[in-house]
Amino acid sequence: MKLFKLKTNQFGDTIVEVLIALTILSLAMSISYSVTNSSITALSAARSSARATALLQKQIELLRISSINDPNTWVSGTTYCIDQTQPTPRTIKTSTNCIFDSIYTLGITKSGDRYTATATWQVGSKNYEASMIYVF
Repeated sequence: MKLFKLKTNQFGDTIVEVLIALTILSLAMSISYSVTNSSITALSAARSSARATALLQKQIELLRISSINDPNTWVSGTTYCIDQTQPTPRTIKTSTNCIFDSIYTLGITKSGDRYTATATWQVGSKNYEASMIYVF
């Protein structure tokens, strides 16, 4: 007793059916790769942004708690940063090149009673910038 009976003119899938199935499979794989790749890129950008924000908050807190906000210390239009590696009393330095973690360039500028802390960094080929304002 036979369970299945093959027709004599049908022996399996045609090459067209196999090619269509492979095309659909490769399309699904390329879409999932693209989504995964963009998610990883977005995660990397979010991590670096969070780290830059933490560094900016630390600069603002160091500015707030230290005595370096003496008006005679700050020259308007000049960019400074607070050296985070030194123990108290901390010093400020002109920040043409105040780099933290080998990635982030930080700087604080003063305009009137406003201090603006800015961080710039690069992820891949994109440049990013974040800033915080502290009013004293």
